[in-house]
Amino acid sequence: MASQAARQPVRSAAAAAQGAATPFFPVASSPAGPVPATVKPPSSHWYTGRPTLASTLTALERAATDSRAHLFRQGLLPSLAASIAHDAEFHAVLPHPRQRRWKPAKDMAAYLRTGAQLKSSQYKRLTSSLAHLEGLLPYARVADSLAAEAADGLARPPALVTDPVAVATGRAAQGRAAERDDADAAAAAAGGERGLAPQLEQLLAHFQQPAAVSATGVAVERVVGKARRLGSQDEHQRTYAVGRRKESGARVWIVPAAASSSGTSSEGAAGRDAPAPLGRVLVNTRPLPDYFTQQPHRTAVVLPLSLTSSLGAFNVFAIVKGGGSAAQADAVAMGIARALAEWERCEVEAGRRDEAAVSWRDILKRADLIERDPRVVERKKTGQVKARKKFTWVKRCEVVRCLQEERGW
Repeated sequence: MASQAARQPVRSAAAAAQGAATPFFPVASSPAGPVPATVKPPSSHWYTGRPTLASTLTALERAATDSRAHLFRQGLLPSLAASIAHDAEFHAVLPHPRQRRWKPAKDMAAYLRTGAQLKSSQYKRLTSSLAHLEGLLPYARVADSLAAEAADGLARPPALVTDPVAVATGRAAQGRAAERDDADAAAAAAGGERGLAPQLEQLLAHFQQPAAVSATGVAVERVVGKARRLGSQDEHQRTYAVGRRKESGARVWIVPAAASSSGTSSEGAAGRDAPAPLGRVLVNTRPLPDYFTQQPHRTAVVLPLSLTSSLGAFNVFAIVKGGGSAAQADAVAMGIARALAEWERCEVEAGRRDEAAVSWRDILKRADLIERDPRVVERKKTGQVKARKKFTWVKRCEVVRCLQEERGW
């Protein structure tokens, strides 16, 4: 009876709720105010590890697909998957355009706002997509010229996303109207729609490395490859170069031994019959055997001279600071190698030496003496003896330590 009396109010309340004219809503879920709209992510890659990078790669691939489809309709590519390398139809007459330098990985990560450094595979995939679009530029210029003459709709170029990073990060909403107005004004001034080549140029300009600027604000042209100077030479034929290794830095001057001794040699027959003088190597005003006492270090210093068959033909003066003996020897060797390559280049440019089929620079570069060795000592890790070595763990010592902690010994 007591249980039936306790359930009676509940049944009456339920019956009253069923017979009520207005539906019943709990207080917590009552739609009293407007329901806030759910903010949608700017792209479908928002929940990936690097959404900006994924969206940018997708936009670049879509731009490449649309561009190749347009070039295929114009008859400039035999198929949509045709290569634009040596088997392309216009490869012999179109210039090779891949001369742009892209932003380095660190600057590219800051531009993409990834929040972390780009992996080598990610940076390589991004630059490969950009290089592929750059290879389509000559074909796009030809397609624009053909589209200007044709009047059918098939010649109309596709509309590409010229700033995929702004679209991926949501920054395109503010500047999209202004960008569209500028594009329309430029197209109207040109007398037609925007061509494919200007769109590709604008797209690639966002990822291109900016021009170098000197301390005075003047733009300096970047010189890469064999055109880059490795040192300098003054009016006295003294060639100067710099070498580095780890914490060591070396400044090196080389002078031909015959030129340095021409002022002190006699004018008589005895001076003409005397053998050619041998060059010396001075490191911090000390002879080479006195400064580097170990044979491997001395061998490393004279290695560039041995490879170029010029051992004893130059007087070498080096000033080296920092690091240990091995690092200083490698720094001096790098400075000597760069100075030798620069001396041969200056001699060829002056006409005093014929250009060889294999230059000294090629020989020394093949021996890894021109570029700096980026390897450094690995740092010690916390909780380890050294960089890789771990502490020795003994089971018996661990048991004794646990007993001491339990019994308070």
